[in-house]
Amino acid sequence: MTDKPRADYSGDFDPDFRFEDLSKEALVRLVREYALIVHLLDRSALAAVGMRYGQETVEEIAVEEWQGASPVYTRRIREIMKIEGDGVSAIFKCLQLDPGFAQHYMDVEYELVDESHGFFQLRSCGALLDVEPFGERAVRGMCHHIEDGTFDWTAQAVNPRARIRPVHRPPRDPAGRVPHCRWEVVIDDDTEPVGEAPITRITRGTTAARFRFPPMKDGTPHIPE
Repeated sequence: MTDKPRADYSGDFDPDFRFEDLSKEALVRLVREYALIVHLLDRSALAAVGMRYGQETVEEIAVEEWQGASPVYTRRIREIMKIEGDGVSAIFKCLQLDPGFAQHYMDVEYELVDESHGFFQLRSCGALLDVEPFGERAVRGMCHHIEDGTFDWTAQAVNPRARIRPVHRPPRDPAGRVPHCRWEVVIDDDTEPVGEAPITRITRGTTAARFRFPPMKDGTPHIPE
């Protein structure tokens, strides 16, 4: 490990390079790019599916993809970031750190009413701007079919009685509407949990889901004590 945190990775190759060698500013740049790379991977994989099997299959695979992954990585993020509680504020914290909500690319605003009620909205959604040129069918596929099949599973990684429902969402009416969409989050004790999807159980059993990072170079544990 270098004595001084790296502001970038210019200079000589370091065979022992680790992320903890980077400065805070360099790490922020890298995290921003990694969050966007999640969207690039999604675009390339689902584009390949669509080219071969069509739009309906894209939507089915996208729902399975996020139902499988988001409950698993949300719990991991909660653990390393010490996000406690099961209220709306904890759900919002997880969304703020969710790679699916890459900051700035997805310009998200949050309104916490209380621990059982809140709203979030996307003033600008990069994913929507990608899809809108392909017409209303593609927009409804993403903003209705896919979101309806995934948002509740993400929220219920924090609280199984949470529900996320649209206040408004695309297709934008009027055209050019800002914010692009607005969603309401409600936790109600009478709400029946959706339960764990089969794909989530499969994903939870993978080596990626079960992997535990070793301590950092200076001995700091990956999971805070």
